[in-house]
Amino acid sequence: MSKFKHSRTAIIVVCVVVAAVLVARVLTGQEAEQRPDRLVFAFQRQADPRQVQEKAENLAAILSDELGIPVEVLIPASYGASVQAVVSNRAQVAYLSSIPFLLAREEAPVELLLAEVRDERTEYDSIFVVAKDSPYETIEDLRGARMMWTSATSASGYVFPYSRLVREGYLDRGEDPAQFFGRINYAGGYDRALEAVLRGQADVCAVSYYTMEGDRADLYMSEENREQLRVLERTPGVPTHLLSVRSDLPEDLREDLRRVLLEISEEQPELFADVYGAASFKAVEEDEHVKMAVEALENTGLGAGRLVR
Repeated sequence: MSKFKHSRTAIIVVCVVVAAVLVARVLTGQEAEQRPDRLVFAFQRQADPRQVQEKAENLAAILSDELGIPVEVLIPASYGASVQAVVSNRAQVAYLSSIPFLLAREEAPVELLLAEVRDERTEYDSIFVVAKDSPYETIEDLRGARMMWTSATSASGYVFPYSRLVREGYLDRGEDPAQFFGRINYAGGYDRALEAVLRGQADVCAVSYYTMEGDRADLYMSEENREQLRVLERTPGVPTHLLSVRSDLPEDLREDLRRVLLEISEEQPELFADVYGAASFKAVEEDEHVKMAVEALENTGLGAGRLVR
């Protein structure tokens, strides 16, 4: 009887061990299926795509080595295309400004990984830029002027300055900015918006402050050309750009990505600085970081359908 009990116990132990091994194999197989064989990193266009491409590929090569997964670079032609790349899963990781991130989050499982730190802040100024010899001195003076927005999904190049016009009574909520300006166009990038003012194709443009100020402004325009322009007005509170990831990627991969990106920003900051001019990143609370962008969208009455161009 004692031998029978021992045998039965041994059989139970063996069954438990075998079951545990089988479960582990199944879970490992599922995890392997979920883990992609590559990652596509989208870099939102802000300057000449050829310059961004070359520098982004240098960063992608480091990521590939650190993650053990090939990382490819995608430079969409517009801010709206950046959103579509993330939503369609053509890109799993993306360097976005706050408005494209909010649009992508509405349509796809996307979360914030890290936020840029510029001048020790995670928010910055949008600026109105005019020619140095322009007669314009105030926002009121811009009534009827030729306006060059950056993009309809740009926080600093459209949504925040538009929100300011509504907040200060120049426009009603939901009113087309064309009712204030004489003519409006969309440049598609900070560099192009600045060039339009420089060449006299527009009277004013809206861009991020770092395109005119700081040691990385040359990424967007030469110092010689910037000296022919001036900042008319500043609108603060724009959330810094962010690194985002599709949240349907395996959690361990997302955490590895966050860790590696932080390490690169600390140990090789020039890799990030050469792409957009920001070298430092930090972990932030997602909703808190994009709160001002949400408020700007609500203030203007803008919706996703009107934003993507």
